[in-house]
Amino acid sequence: MSSFSFDYCFLAEVTASNLKEDKLYLPVGATSSTALHKQCKETILVNKEGNSWNVSLRFSESGGKYYITRGWRKFCLDNRCEIGDLFAFNVVGDGKSTPLMCVCPERKECSEILSKYLSRTSGESSLGGHS
Repeated sequence: MSSFSFDYCFLAEVTASNLKEDKLYLPVGATSSTALHKQCKETILVNKEGNSWNVSLRFSESGGKYYITRGWRKFCLDNRCEIGDLFAFNVVGDGKSTPLMCVCPERKECSEILSKYLSRTSGESSLGGHS
């Protein structure tokens, strides 16, 4: 059993500027997430279907925030996002491996999305049964 923590949820809005810059700032609260750390250089965005996009993750010392770069625009294009669309992302990880950011309205659904993603990447789900 892996020790994934669903420890931080945030809302992301698709805006003209974050699409143009291919950069999405995470709320300051993301710094409290145990799944993220300043040495972390990438994260994986996972949509409701369990499809994934590798994106770069950086930490802005001046702003005190994490941000996603190189891949946000592609994620938005592939998911046919429009300006003003809102996503609830749940940050999932164990603090050691690459963190995942799953699009999901609620925690239960996050586990299902995560198992879809894991079954695609490993061929079998390592999360066990559904609750």
